[in-house]
Amino acid sequence: MKKKKIGGIEALRRRYGYAFVAHWVLGLVVFFFIPVFYSIAYAFSDISIDADGLKLSFVGLANFSENLFQNPDYLDQIRNSLGSIFYSLPMVVSLSLILAVLLNQKYRGRAVMRVIFFLPVIIESSVIVRLLSNGAINSPLFNMSTEGVGVFDYATILGNLNLPSAITTYLTFFLSNAVMLTWSCGIQIILFLAGLQGIPESLYEVSKIEGANKWEEFWMITVPMLRHVLSLVIVYSMISMCTASTNQIMESSITLIQNNNYSTASAMLWFYFVIVLAVIGIVLLLYNKLCIKKWE
Repeated sequence: MKKKKIGGIEALRRRYGYAFVAHWVLGLVVFFFIPVFYSIAYAFSDISIDADGLKLSFVGLANFSENLFQNPDYLDQIRNSLGSIFYSLPMVVSLSLILAVLLNQKYRGRAVMRVIFFLPVIIESSVIVRLLSNGAINSPLFNMSTEGVGVFDYATILGNLNLPSAITTYLTFFLSNAVMLTWSCGIQIILFLAGLQGIPESLYEVSKIEGANKWEEFWMITVPMLRHVLSLVIVYSMISMCTASTNQIMESSITLIQNNNYSTASAMLWFYFVIVLAVIGIVLLLYNKLCIKKWE
């Protein structure tokens, strides 16, 4: 059977659609797929630089073997990078959800408060972020050093409360990084706000009739209705933390690239990418089994 020829307004709309996405597809190919292809080639090659440019010679898994067995710091850096995620992720997700719930309430000045919490995303590349990253702004008040220097020594304060050591370590990390954690919640707050505004008000009205309090509404209505937004926030937060400029793997790879050691840096990053991808997959699998299926 011959395909029906599309003409008229439908063909015009299709051409408009192609024209609309053409520049995006071109940018994706030029600025994403081609660099990714070269990055993979670098990871499996030995690179030499001469007057003609870069020359690649295939060496197989030699670069990966060098990172894993000859670099004594590489596995420790991966462990520290992933370990910091499991500390920071629950804090960022819970803090952004709490702030989103507060910003979703009806009160005077709500729009101004939303702008304030989203400002870090707008000025992310500014000098303020560099100062925060270097500790020039928040270190005297919020950072705790091993020598106990600073306005607040959180480890000593929490230790005097006779709390379990695991809880003390967790709270110390949270309080010591309070500013940076709040600074990194902008996108997550926007995502949660969008999800909160999609929850029907009728569900809360029914819960009030049934006599539910705010705590029960939060766990029985708000959180289950945000289950898909929560999975998106988890994935985004993990990727953001794994690719942050303060990440140890990122810092090491940048140093190697600055020293023109592209092959070792590419192998380092691709192995790290596979590990991070596996961790994200495990987290999502556990979240799906333990949370989403229960809430549905």
